[in-house]
Amino acid sequence: MTRMAPKRAAFMASQKPKRVAVVGGGIMGAMTAAHLIDQGATVTLYDPHLLGQGPGASVDTGRSFRVHYGEDQALIQMAAKSRKLWLHWERELGRPLLHTTGKLLIEEPGDRHARDSWMALRRMGLRADRMSQGAVSEEWPGLKTGAATVDRLGGVLDPLVILQGMQVWLTSNGVDFRGEAFDVTSQSVQCSQGQSEFDAVVLTAGAWTRRWTDVSMEVTRQQLVYFDASSLGDRLQRLPVFSHMESGFYAIPTIKDGRIKVANHHPGVLGHPDGDTRQVSAKFEQEARQFLARYIPELADADVARRYVCFYSGTADRDFILDRTPDGLVIGAGFSGHGFKFAPLIGRVLANLALGFETEINLDRFSMSRPALRGERTKLAV
Repeated sequence: MTRMAPKRAAFMASQKPKRVAVVGGGIMGAMTAAHLIDQGATVTLYDPHLLGQGPGASVDTGRSFRVHYGEDQALIQMAAKSRKLWLHWERELGRPLLHTTGKLLIEEPGDRHARDSWMALRRMGLRADRMSQGAVSEEWPGLKTGAATVDRLGGVLDPLVILQGMQVWLTSNGVDFRGEAFDVTSQSVQCSQGQSEFDAVVLTAGAWTRRWTDVSMEVTRQQLVYFDASSLGDRLQRLPVFSHMESGFYAIPTIKDGRIKVANHHPGVLGHPDGDTRQVSAKFEQEARQFLARYIPELADADVARRYVCFYSGTADRDFILDRTPDGLVIGAGFSGHGFKFAPLIGRVLANLALGFETEINLDRFSMSRPALRGERTKLAV
């Protein structure tokens, strides 16, 4: 782990260890718990499932990592810092977590986001290229995208490996795992084992956040189709994540199962994971196949290996919520769609909030009372 500064370590050593509860065992809860442990707290984590299991949004076979965010240098800096932390966690867990393939942003006439991303990344000293159709085809045979911007720091994170590794790490470092939380306040949590009191409580419950606090966040239904791409052979291992901003469609190759996941990043219809059948519509499957076939024509007739529905918990402006309620409950919410990549950094921020330390990023942007949360939904570039 990234260890504490000497002054903070001395302060923690002189104090009685703080007892902190984390409610929600997805990637954000896991990383928050890890950073709390690193800072000397005793941690209880509440979730009905082991890490990497259950219906939560963190459970998947592959997640896109990127640092490009148009001209938004604050998010670019956060993503770049998060990438360094993922590499740290590779060493900590002793296994590869990030497969660096690059993230390719398909350009269309008039598309400023791709060009702005390239310019911002280059200006900040980060690796990015603008490529012609011929250059794309030469580097990735079979991928026919036209002109593209390539974020060379991008790639694919493996959520299952990450969460299973975190389960072992947190257990070995003394985290007390309990089941479902029934009642949550800023200083207590009730579950089937009774009620426990804490110095601080952190809520990272994803789609279930509004069970316990009123936040301006919606839960939307997002359809996923996983195509068999094993016919690509070794080319699949080198294939980048690729996406098209305007349509919202993206594709994530996952080497270990020989598949490409195709989904749409724009918010879907309102829904909730509790009781959903997880059925993908024939219309969406057709659209996903058309997107894949347009850019990898040889997969036009690929078999569907899996169909699934996940749930985004997002805000109107697509930024996160990192804040405290008036009574002191620490909230981490609104991550779905592009939050997973930031998890090590956000976990550290939420841990510092819970312990009363300064955070390394300005949290005004992520306030739970910001006016933008009550505005119209924005599109988030993928």
